[in-house]
Amino acid sequence: MFVLSVWMILALAGCGQEDAVQTGAAAEAEGNDGNEQISLADVAIEPDETNASKAQMEIDEQTREELTAQLLEENKLDTSVIEPKRTTRGCTFDLPEGFAESEEVSDMYVTDRYPLDASTIYYVAMEQDIALQLLTKEAFKEQTQESLRQAYGDGVEVTIDSFESIKVSGYPAFRIVCNYQVDNIKIKQLAYAINADKTYMITYSQTSDYDRMEEYEASAATIRVE
Repeated sequence: MFVLSVWMILALAGCGQEDAVQTGAAAEAEGNDGNEQISLADVAIEPDETNASKAQMEIDEQTREELTAQLLEENKLDTSVIEPKRTTRGCTFDLPEGFAESEEVSDMYVTDRYPLDASTIYYVAMEQDIALQLLTKEAFKEQTQESLRQAYGDGVEVTIDSFESIKVSGYPAFRIVCNYQVDNIKIKQLAYAINADKTYMITYSQTSDYDRMEEYEASAATIRVE
């Protein structure tokens, strides 16, 4: 189930630099629904793989940020992601009882019955991408489904139960609940993507054999950006 969690994270935010996780104090997350119809391709700029100068690369990034800012304003979305912000050190959150850090996988937390109980919590910190704020329910479903199909075949279908734009510690974030099935295994996930000076992802996963959503929700209520 670890692989499934990572595929979901990659589909949402892409690869980046990982930071160490902490577990600790509580914070509030409040917000509203966010289903704006925006194409992420509108702000995508392909990486320059030629011997172009550093100045050209900087211009490309600046153009990308300008296009993203325009789309955020036009669609009346949260523009705080393009404003100067304080430097963050990471996220803290309380682990549910019985979870501990995996001895095999960094930043993954498992139960003492793993892998018999395949419930997992995964935390990752990545470089900020302000275009993440343009994410929609439809784009997330498409990206996640494509990633899972590449890994497990064409039979994987993703259902989005909830997709919300919220705030965590004052930073714009997404709260997403989805489910899908791989072979005969049904998976449900609760994910938080926080768009600060870095992108912080916390993904709670469970199979249909165990129902830990109440514990996961309690843990998620303690997420705080430090």
